Amino acid sequence: MEQLLASRSVSITELKRSPSTVIEQAGSEPVAVLNHNRPAAYLLPQAAYQRLLDRLQAAENRS
Repeated sequence: MEQLLASRSVSITELKRSPSTVIEQAGSEPVAVLNHNRPAAYLLPQAAYQRLLDRLQAAENRS
């Protein structure tokens, strides 16, 4: 099995069934979205995604 890069995970089926609940339960943490028990995607809260973009932009500006 591939390494999960999040402490929480959810199946695609569960995400489809109740996306609002998954997002609410995630809080400020990323969630691995699994397809057949393999990570298919990562769901990031808006604030975490913004921090990631800010870091990337800062790294590009230093280059």
